[in-house]
Amino acid sequence: MIESSKDKFNSSSLDFKQEQIFATQQLMNNSYLLDVAKKNLSSLRLAMYNVAAVGLTLNPNQGLAFLVPRRLRRNEDAKVMLDISYRGLIAIGVETGAIRWAKAELVYEKDQFSYKGPAEKPDHVCDPFSTDRGSIRGGYCIAELPSGGVLVEAMSKADMDKIRDVSEAFKKGFGPWVDWAEQMMLKSIVKRASKWWPISNPRMAQALRILNEENGEGLAILANQHKPVTPSALPAPPPREELSAQLLNTVKNLVDRAKNQNAFEACKEVMVERIKDPSELAYALDELDKAKAQPVPSSAVNQ
Repeated sequence: MIESSKDKFNSSSLDFKQEQIFATQQLMNNSYLLDVAKKNLSSLRLAMYNVAAVGLTLNPNQGLAFLVPRRLRRNEDAKVMLDISYRGLIAIGVETGAIRWAKAELVYEKDQFSYKGPAEKPDHVCDPFSTDRGSIRGGYCIAELPSGGVLVEAMSKADMDKIRDVSEAFKKGFGPWVDWAEQMMLKSIVKRASKWWPISNPRMAQALRILNEENGEGLAILANQHKPVTPSALPAPPPREELSAQLLNTVKNLVDRAKNQNAFEACKEVMVERIKDPSELAYALDELDKAKAQPVPSSAVNQ
């Protein structure tokens, strides 16, 4: 069945023979995975198709992607799925030139952490060897751009929990959010951070689709809970003087970030998620549309 996926690797950067060896090794080293593959051969074939599509090797020494047996619901038969680690997502960003490197970290209660905005590295002081750093407060991802600047995305524990809580597997008490909670938190941070990386590419889009939709990790379901925002559904944008200084500052920072990184769609998603008042959201989206209509800054193009 692995051999039947060979043609999909013709347009992939991966060597099929090598990936076939890695896949076979994973099957032989995991009796449950092998049993699932035998009972559901089509899922193994699809998983190998996905390996070719995202271009991430199954080499266990690199830890970028793995074949795993997984059920999204208890009453379903298990399937072979391609699981992509947060390191795999970062690797796609590096290989496609969107970033030079990235690092995701969790922040605990006893850590000293100071967030300094999306374009400056935060201060994070901790004892990495301590076994008592307290509960997890959140996390962040730092990515260095080709220009030398950095992008920082922070995510609260509450936001991580929202993603986790819409996972059907987690609701039933099993799945990666139960077995590998911290790794899933880091992956959630990198997923959201990747939206701001300046170069979009089909490999990253495919990887996120696999994780969110096929693997049921939660983000796709969470996104679908928000109804699409249309101009006709919102009131006219109010004058600036009717809005709070805090909102004006928030909108300015988001719009500036969108312009600098040419990430207008990501900015729109953030606005819809964070700004609940219809009038305030109308103002924010109007400011974003105005900025989008302006020429892209040369600094954003060079990044």
